[in-house]
Amino acid sequence: MKKVLSCIVLVVSIIFTSCDYVQNPYPAVNANVSDTSSCSAPIFPIITSHVKKILIEDFTGHTCGNCPKAAKELYEIDSIYPGRIIGLGLHVGGYAAPASGYNGSPSNAFTADYRTTTGELYDAAFGASDFGLPQGMFNRKDYDAVNKTQLKFYPSWKSYAASIIAEPSVVDLQISTEYTNSTRKICAAVRDSFLTTMSGNFKLVVLLTQDSIIDWQDYIGVNKADYVHRHVLRDAITPSGTWGELIAAGSITAGTKKIKRFAYTIPAAYKGIPCDVNKCRLTAFLYNTATYEIIQSEEVKVIP
Repeated sequence: MKKVLSCIVLVVSIIFTSCDYVQNPYPAVNANVSDTSSCSAPIFPIITSHVKKILIEDFTGHTCGNCPKAAKELYEIDSIYPGRIIGLGLHVGGYAAPASGYNGSPSNAFTADYRTTTGELYDAAFGASDFGLPQGMFNRKDYDAVNKTQLKFYPSWKSYAASIIAEPSVVDLQISTEYTNSTRKICAAVRDSFLTTMSGNFKLVVLLTQDSIIDWQDYIGVNKADYVHRHVLRDAITPSGTWGELIAAGSITAGTKKIKRFAYTIPAAYKGIPCDVNKCRLTAFLYNTATYEIIQSEEVKVIP
């Protein structure tokens, strides 16, 4: 059994709910949910310095030739602001659909399907595929259901990140995790601590991602068999599914804290694609349900 201390997250009875404007056509139960009865009590370190992090949601697909350019931008932004950026690769829409033999490649190329229920619902809600991939969101700021101003085209990513990187932290997210190799079960507890007095309704979302998946990718018209897919979304594991669960509502005073405990069994594969736990992370974020803006996010390795 291995224990990990850090910020965010995690899992129990997944129920995929619909958002206000997207009807949910997906199953209501996540078969990988587990119980927390055997999980150890969480331990959280004392944090005295708080940093607001930026969650960059990168809407992508393996037959999107320009998408590697966006991934490169995300990598460079992360290098400029180490410890401040969290990437999330959302494979969505037609560009992410299996395409055996795409663009003259072998018949066994481009056959993987990295799309997820959550990714497709986010795509439908925020309109990334409608605008054309790649698209990105930075803490889901500037949300506009009509004009889709929350979507940022990759050439502007560096300048936009620079414009918001100094925003103060208003919430501290921490996570205590415990992973058991023999069962692939992860126990996690997420603690949110409000650092300032706020008002609104806030939900917590916890996601499982997998990094450094080697597979095919259209790279500006060239078929690459050894492309490294980063931060790939694998599942949403919060109890209420894609859109998370309510953590705080109304008038919230500074110092308000809440702990949520979850458990989840990581499958050996998703849609036939192996899941290497050594490359998996938990990504959690807290957002305002009225504006969809993410006020804090965090991530931690499943196995440190």
